[in-house]
Amino acid sequence: MKHQVITPARLQRYKEELLELRARLVGEVNRLIEAIPHEMQAAGDLSNVPTHNADRDSDGLDKEVALVQNEGDLLAAVEGALERIENGTFGSCENCQETIAEERLDALPYVALCIGCAQAAQSEA
Repeated sequence: MKHQVITPARLQRYKEELLELRARLVGEVNRLIEAIPHEMQAAGDLSNVPTHNADRDSDGLDKEVALVQNEGDLLAAVEGALERIENGTFGSCENCQETIAEERLDALPYVALCIGCAQAAQSEA
C-alpha cells in the first residue's frame, strides 16, 4: 500500500481549488432549483390556473432536473474530497488505497479512485 506524500503547499492548493468549485456548484444548484418552477409553467400561460401536466414542457423540466442531479453529484464528490483532506486520506484511492496519480488529481481534484479502479468500476456499470 503506497501512500502519496502531498506537500502542504500542494494540499492547500487542492483545498482552495475544491472550496472555489464547491462555492460555484452550490450557487449553480441553487439557481437551477429556483428555475424549475418557471419551467413548470407552460409558455404563453396568461392565467394563474395551472396547466395540465400533459401540457407542460416535460423535456425542459427533465433536463433541468438532470442538471440539478449532475451538479449535486459533483458537489457531493467535492465535499468528499474536502473531507479526505481533513482526515488525511486525500490522494489515496478509496478502493485499493494506492496513490492516485498527481496528474489525475490536478485535472479532477475531487476523484476518490485511482484510474485503474475508476475504469474497473465503469466497466462494471
